[in-house]
Amino acid sequence: MRNLFLKKALLFLSAFICIAGCIVDVVLVYVFGNQIPGYNQLTHTMSSLGESASPVSGAVTMWSIMLGFIFIFFGMGFREVFKAYGKETLTASLLIIFYGIGEGIASGTFKADHINGALTAGAIVHDILGGIGVIAAMILPLVMMKIFNRKSNPLFFRFSVIIWAIGLISMLLFSLRFATFDDSPIKIYNGLWQRIFLIDYYIYFAWIAIMMIKHINRKANRSLPFNNGTNRN
Repeated sequence: MRNLFLKKALLFLSAFICIAGCIVDVVLVYVFGNQIPGYNQLTHTMSSLGESASPVSGAVTMWSIMLGFIFIFFGMGFREVFKAYGKETLTASLLIIFYGIGEGIASGTFKADHINGALTAGAIVHDILGGIGVIAAMILPLVMMKIFNRKSNPLFFRFSVIIWAIGLISMLLFSLRFATFDDSPIKIYNGLWQRIFLIDYYIYFAWIAIMMIKHINRKANRSLPFNNGTNRN
């Protein structure tokens, strides 16, 4: 019984710290940006917050690595909670973990530095591993739609479609920063597109975490003595 209680507590914790981590990260992006003279949340990327020359570089690195481990823990918790839903849960769990490694640990460890306008070796690794994390996040809704399909959970299925579409559009707009039209608002506001993508997927992660909490509670209620099994909210 004690082991079951500890397991349930850890699963709850993985969901709660994911929600908290998403909220804190959005707030810290704003707070860190305010510590850099001339930094514009709409036109500067979040990677520039952690550059070696940034006055908040150390804090950004520490938080990014911490956030990465939060998502790894969350991905493991997701797998444990929904493992009975089929083999796709392992895929979804790994995608969440890859996001934490790429956009969290790797992006924090490797600085997005430039020397004479060119990317450093560390910045190239930053972009590659961070890109893998982004791709993992973009694939996640497609996998989740197989776990919770149109028939079993139509609301979440439609929500996944919306999240995926917004994420795809915002990432395409963000990717256009490499284009040549310097004065285009699409390129100038690359920070805005990146933040839309971030918030879009943080909402998704938080929704999944809430689903985990509800599922854990339902499973616990069904195991209580004299429970008639009718509680499915």
